[in-house]
Amino acid sequence: MKRRTLRFIEKGSGTKVPLLARFTLKQKIIAVLLVVFAVSSVVAYLLYVRTFGNAEQIELTPHENPGYEWEQIAADNNIMSNYLWGRTKKLMLTNGGDEFMIPTYYKIAGRLVSQPAESSLVYDLSDQAWLLDCYVEAGEAVAARNLKNRIVSRFHSGNGAYFSFTGEKVPAEQKEIKTTEDNLAWLEAYLRYYCAYGTNRDFEEIKMLISALFDETGAVRPEHLDVARYVDSLYYSLDKPEDADPNGNSSLDEAYGINKDGGQETAEESGTNLKQVVGVKLSNVRLSLIHDLEKNGLIAQGAYERALKLVKDAKDGDGVPFYAYAYEKTENGINYIYSGSRAGTVDVGESVMVMANLARMKELDGFSYNELKNLILNERRLYSSYYIVTGNYGGAEAYRQYSYALELAYDMDDRDLYRGVCNCIGVRVATRSSSPAIYMVFREQDGRYVFYASDNLGARKAV
Repeated sequence: MKRRTLRFIEKGSGTKVPLLARFTLKQKIIAVLLVVFAVSSVVAYLLYVRTFGNAEQIELTPHENPGYEWEQIAADNNIMSNYLWGRTKKLMLTNGGDEFMIPTYYKIAGRLVSQPAESSLVYDLSDQAWLLDCYVEAGEAVAARNLKNRIVSRFHSGNGAYFSFTGEKVPAEQKEIKTTEDNLAWLEAYLRYYCAYGTNRDFEEIKMLISALFDETGAVRPEHLDVARYVDSLYYSLDKPEDADPNGNSSLDEAYGINKDGGQETAEESGTNLKQVVGVKLSNVRLSLIHDLEKNGLIAQGAYERALKLVKDAKDGDGVPFYAYAYEKTENGINYIYSGSRAGTVDVGESVMVMANLARMKELDGFSYNELKNLILNERRLYSSYYIVTGNYGGAEAYRQYSYALELAYDMDDRDLYRGVCNCIGVRVATRSSSPAIYMVFREQDGRYVFYASDNLGARKAV
């Protein structure tokens, strides 16, 4: 066998020296590191190709974030997006969450010893969707990936859809709830995550979720909804339309129903006057999402035009400025349902979400838009209910919908409306320097300051 030896070189004295002896220790270390780097790069590339290389490309419609001028309007109302974001993560994730997921709300400690800081320990899928959106927008890839993995493991129901709630304090009757609203919010966020950091496995998860939410025509699948039940009153009867008053004196009441005294229902009456239908909430017809899914071949062609017509047709013909709550398919075609939880009213918050969907696609009508603008600028708050018969507003404040109103104002390029909505939010921003929640949006409830994930993440997303 031929013996292998090191090659030698001759020095000036004639002495033979091994080839490796020509290099210093530093040069040898650098050479080894370069070899390790080259091998690691090849391995990393192969892993990338295996994991990402075959992932389908999805193109989402870009939506620009508000620029400096808009940010300044928000800042004038104490809404500092970056400060709010940092404080929200520290207070609600580090102190009140499970490290990855954000709870529905967090209460800071009260003045009394018996009022310690408290987390809801309930995790809502829509809140996690907003949190994932904020991570992706901020470029926080590791946090986004950790959150996505936690959601898939904790919320997934096994049939493509996701449960709406998880956590140790979720009531037993809510543990199996899977709402379309929450799943659509998660789908939108998951798509944006996928475009930034997604893998083949994510794409398969997304396809299963789309199949669970949309039928073969690209329409949102119906779900069981609780809506207001018609009630007898002096002005309302259960007669068939052909037997109704020919003078049309009871048209509004006949369409929507009021209580037996001819006035609006109380909350107690509303709770007992509900019925269940199989339908689709108009706010769940998310036009920009449907447009992008169709464009990428993930749902049937023509889905967007059909969805747009459904939404546009959901305006009441008696001069009501807002959109229907839901629709159901019947033997006679589409039936729009205008009253959600209370008979004789339109849910303004739900309608604002519908209007935001239309504004994103530049399809919002001027009548509804002007009504909303006048409401916010004149009343300096967003009421939850519009009474159909009287045309008045009432009910609780629609806190969760302020972020949609901000997005609507931006899409309509209306700085006055944007400023008005910022003012509605800004009066609830913590500004005391000693507060652990400074720059966060709060609600005052029973003498305690409560910080909801939806309020703070919604403001962060919209500003």
